[in-house]
Amino acid sequence: MARQPQAQSLAKEGRLQLALVLIKSNPCLSICAAAAAYNVLESTLQTRLCGILPKRETILVNRKLSPIKEQSLVS
Repeated sequence: MARQPQAQSLAKEGRLQLALVLIKSNPCLSICAAAAAYNVLESTLQTRLCGILPKRETILVNRKLSPIKEQSLVS
């Protein structure tokens, strides 16, 4: 599967954040309705509501170096 351009990815992330705010401010609203209102996948919205972050925001478990050590090697 091809990667989305960065602008599309940021727009999708923004729509997800707006849908999350909508659900939290209006608890009677269903996840399906919020997903349809902001044109995001219902499964992705449900995942975010459970507290799971997107892959690009998480630090890999099998990473051997801390960010500080990695930066000292790079520079």
